Amino acid sequence: MRVRFPFRRIGVPEAQDLLERGELAVFDTRDMGAYAAGHLAGAARLSTGTLSAAVAETPKDRPVLIYCYHGNASQDYAQIFSDFGFLEVYSLDGGFEAWRAGAGSAPTL
Repeated sequence: MRVRFPFRRIGVPEAQDLLERGELAVFDTRDMGAYAAGHLAGAARLSTGTLSAAVAETPKDRPVLIYCYHGNASQDYAQIFSDFGFLEVYSLDGGFEAWRAGAGSAPTL
C-alpha cells in the first residue's frame, strides 16, 4: 500500500511564510484573464490541460502551493498532487481574493 500525504489548507500568513522560505512551486488555477490581470510572483498557471505536465515536471519533494479564486478549486488540484505522492502540498484558503484582502507581502504581477 502506498503512503498518502494529505494536502493542507492554509491561510495567508502561512502562505507568506512558505513563499519567504523559497523553493516553492506555486500554481494559479484561475482562468487566463484573471491570471494575466495579476498573480503571485513566480506562479505558473495550472489547468486541466497543463496538470499532467506540472505533476510530471515538479519534483515530489518540492513544496507546492495552489490557489484559485476563493479556495475551492485549488483543493481539488491539491488532492491530485497529494494522490501522486507529493510530500508537501498546500491549498490557500480564500484563494487569491484572501491574498489581496490580507495584503500578502509577496509581490503580485
